[in-house]
This record gives sequence, structure tokens and C-alpha cells, in this order.
Amino acid sequence: MATDQATHHVNLDFLKEISEGSTDLMRDLINLFITQVPTFSEQMEIYLKNQDYCTLAKLAHKIKNSVAMMGIDELTSDMKKLENICTSKPNDDTVKVYVERFKKISGEASVELQHILESL
Repeated sequence: MATDQATHHVNLDFLKEISEGSTDLMRDLINLFITQVPTFSEQMEIYLKNQDYCTLAKLAHKIKNSVAMMGIDELTSDMKKLENICTSKPNDDTVKVYVERFKKISGEASVELQHILESL
């Protein structure tokens, strides 16, 4: 069965390094990330709807660290951009693009991480 490279988002090299190879710690951090994703998505939607860009910028900063730990480089970059946009000249349409990308990619990455958990 061929794998779909388009949905390969995760690189656990950094996670392996900071967990010093502890499978239990890796499992805990992966599970934490998977459970945080729906909350992050919901909060982003609320802040966007309310045009609360200051809080959205803070959330993007927090998310950036979480996705970086999972090696999801495209979202790490996106969250840095979103944080900067929200602190300078926010535009609903631009912000919405980043929120939607986060929801899509983090959802795909969560599925990928769930499969990784099953093999740990």
C-alpha cells in the first residue's frame, strides 16, 4: 500500500532528542498534543470571530512551540507568521487562511501521530 506523502507532516527527531529516547515521555507529549489540537482550533475560531487579534497572537505563539516539538515545520512557520500578522496589521481574510491551514494540517498530523503511537 502506497503512503500519501502529502499528509506526512511529522518529524519526531526533536521530540526524540528532548525525551532522550524515553518512549513513555514521547507517548505523553504526543497524547498531549493530540488532545490540545481541538481546543487550539476552537480557540482560534473564537478569537478570529471576535477579532481578538492580541489573544490570537498569544495563542499562535503557544501553538508554535507545540507544533515545533512535533516537528511540524510548516505549521511552526505558519504560526510565527500568524503571530506577526496579528500583532501588526491583521486582516480577517489572511488570518482565516492561517486558521484553516492549522485546522487541516494539525488534523492530518494528529492522525499521523496516532499511528506513530500505535508503533511505540
